Amino acid sequence: MADAKTAVVIGGTSGIGRAIAERFAKDGYRAVVAGRDAVRGKEAAGACESAGAPRALFVRTDVADPSSVEVLAAQAVDAFGTPHVVVNCAGILQSGKHVLDQDLEEDERMWRINYRGTLLGCQVFGRLMSAAGRGAILNVGSLASFAPLSLPAYTPGKHAVLALTQMLAAELGPHGVRVNAVAPGYTLSDGLKAKIAKGERNPEAIQATTALRRFVEPRDVAEAALFLCSDRAASITGVTLPVDAGWLVQ
Repeated sequence: MADAKTAVVIGGTSGIGRAIAERFAKDGYRAVVAGRDAVRGKEAAGACESAGAPRALFVRTDVADPSSVEVLAAQAVDAFGTPHVVVNCAGILQSGKHVLDQDLEEDERMWRINYRGTLLGCQVFGRLMSAAGRGAILNVGSLASFAPLSLPAYTPGKHAVLALTQMLAAELGPHGVRVNAVAPGYTLSDGLKAKIAKGERNPEAIQATTALRRFVEPRDVAEAALFLCSDRAASITGVTLPVDAGWLVQ
């Protein structure tokens, strides 16, 4: 499998990130799963090999630490050469609140992980891909990239990811590198399932906010990710694609 392509999924140890890693694996990509949790990371790498990856590797990575992302890149290149795909999926959520009540320490942490973590992945791997003259970067935005959700640290950060995706697409396009993003809607992740099981979320009420009256499944986002990073999307760059079951139009 010397001609196999490589996908690096940062934040690939659970949820949408893991679904994306497994989907690339199923398509025959070698997978590098990066995240903070070594137990979940090794599980995810194993799942990628079971799904069809010729090889899968877990690299413990903290996107809040620039040197950690540099180490990830060095290990990925050492194992498989310059990757063909990099997905920036690491992120943390916040609870709804008013802008006037936003704690500045939380704000700083959200920006450091959600925005700057994405920026770091784009910078470190963008340099490698530019030098190789090929590659696809996929960032993970949110409905908050488009809508003013009452999440005063998370929403501006996801707006910024959309702008970053557009700027990078223009900057890296001449070097043969495409940059896109997905914007998942209410996704039936482990976290949301747990909240529903505890009675903290009403599934019918959430589904009623979507045109299709359904949740987004992690695999739905993974399919969009695979398409945007594949040769089938060869003329698509700078796009943030909502995968939201019609929440934005509803």
